[in-house]
Amino acid sequence: MRYEESDKVELKREIVKDLDKEIIAFLNAHGGTIYIGVDDYGNVVGIPHDSKDIYDQKISSIVTEGIKPSAKQLVSFRYDNDNVLVIHINEGIKKPYYVASTIPRPSGTYIRVGRSKQQLTDEEILFMLMDSMKISFEKEIAENQNLHFTYAIELAKAKNIEFSERELLSLGLKNKEGNFTNLGLVISDENPLEIKFASYDKDLNFKAKKVFNGSILKIADQTLEYANLLNTTSAIIVPYQAQRIETKSYPGVSLREAILNAICHANYLKPSNIKIEFYDDRVEITSPGGILDGTLEQILRGYQTFRNPGLVRVLDKFNYIENFGKGIKRIQEAYESSDLKPSFDVNNTYFRIILPDLNFHHKSTNDSTIYSTIRLSKTQSAILSLIKEKNDITIAELANKLNKEISTIKKSIKNLKDSGVLIRVGTNRIGHWEVLALK
Repeated sequence: MRYEESDKVELKREIVKDLDKEIIAFLNAHGGTIYIGVDDYGNVVGIPHDSKDIYDQKISSIVTEGIKPSAKQLVSFRYDNDNVLVIHINEGIKKPYYVASTIPRPSGTYIRVGRSKQQLTDEEILFMLMDSMKISFEKEIAENQNLHFTYAIELAKAKNIEFSERELLSLGLKNKEGNFTNLGLVISDENPLEIKFASYDKDLNFKAKKVFNGSILKIADQTLEYANLLNTTSAIIVPYQAQRIETKSYPGVSLREAILNAICHANYLKPSNIKIEFYDDRVEITSPGGILDGTLEQILRGYQTFRNPGLVRVLDKFNYIENFGKGIKRIQEAYESSDLKPSFDVNNTYFRIILPDLNFHHKSTNDSTIYSTIRLSKTQSAILSLIKEKNDITIAELANKLNKEISTIKKSIKNLKDSGVLIRVGTNRIGHWEVLALK
């Protein structure tokens, strides 16, 4: 047999005094195996025959007395054909596990990260306890019971969606006693959560810095609109070919899905915010809270886990998402035709999706063939001028001032939005326009 260390395999030449901490680290992660009698290079040294009884007693004592909560049903050990002691540890179901002589605190609570064990922080221990106790942020009664749903109601009207008192109860925004839940708080205008949005130049100076707040539905709309502004389109002119090859910085639905994934799966119990950061060559979307259940590899293979099932249902009702649990797959599919691929940075406290900017990388290899696709007509320029004067101007008012048909104004506005020049923040009734400065 070949022995090699990994995130799920630890090699030990002989039994060590902190073996209990190694076992705890695997219990608090996703399980693993410890081989005793193998050196760091994978060479078998075996277990002396006269030491086996001592080793057996030591491990039995650790498993039965040295770890809390009890891990007796999760740890097994045996000797293999190479005379190597094999300790197999299953993932714990009552995390966090810790050294029995302590309480759940960093000095006695560990987790496997990569090929080593690390102490958990007090915050990580707290949220691991909450996850194990199945504490639901969404179902808890909101501290603020004076909630309003102006944005959600207007959005429901615009999308012809039923959103009445009955829906507040059926969707879980209120509990059966009539109290608003934290899910109701998140959907309400009084939602205290925020999304922080920033873009940087090549020297990491701020180009734009915004904080989005209000109903999570309003936050989603604003964030998606601003992100779309930075998802620029380039065109490559190919000699002797009539059509230009146009490329979005972030292809297909990748950017939208990454943002909605963060909103859906963030741990809203954590005192932190979702961050969306645009760099010259990539965008990083970071949400508080790691993977609720399972591993990154399992998530990438299609395993579904929902930290906020109620929020997912609401976002589905309002047509933000279509297929539960398909976001990561759709992000990967968007990059299938490119050599560049999304990457994922995950630990116990955050989940980060990193999308490469295709235009940045293409430009670096063939800068002379990339041209801006934004071309403004006289009508579009006039529309932007009027909007800059009055950002809540209506389409009917624009048509009247420019002496144009409403259909013409709508078409021009659609082209401006598609080009990343204009966005609509909020609904048609209570929102406003914002213009991105042309370069």
